Amino acid sequence: MGWDVIISALAGLLTGGGVSWLFKIKEDKAGSKADVVDSSTDAMNKMMELIGSQQDRFNKIIEGKDKLIEQQQGLIDGYKTALEEANQKLKTLEFKVGENDRKISGMQKTIDNEIKERKIAEGNICFVSECQLRKPRLGTYKKEA
Repeated sequence: MGWDVIISALAGLLTGGGVSWLFKIKEDKAGSKADVVDSSTDAMNKMMELIGSQQDRFNKIIEGKDKLIEQQQGLIDGYKTALEEANQKLKTLEFKVGENDRKISGMQKTIDNEIKERKIAEGNICFVSECQLRKPRLGTYKKEA
């Protein structure tokens, strides 16, 4: 008990209000408890408001992140599609290059054979058109058109 309680008790006893003094103490305690409850309620209300505003902020942040994730997933899907298309084009081009290599190899063999046969022909050429000894006969090797 503080000095104010002791002083009010003495004043109450001196004035003959001992019983009323006890009621006053109870009344003061009830009033102070009510003040504490009111201030606690105010503090709790403010905390609830803060929690609510923080929750709103968190919800907005989460929504923003969800949108960002969706956008990134869309980009990833777009990149995957573009990569698959590029791979398909690459395979097609590789096939065409291989096909062209085979054609060039075939042409090179034909050219090599033609050069070889011409060398043989030049070594055995006969400029006499009516020669009976000519082998093979004139016109045996005709080029196809």
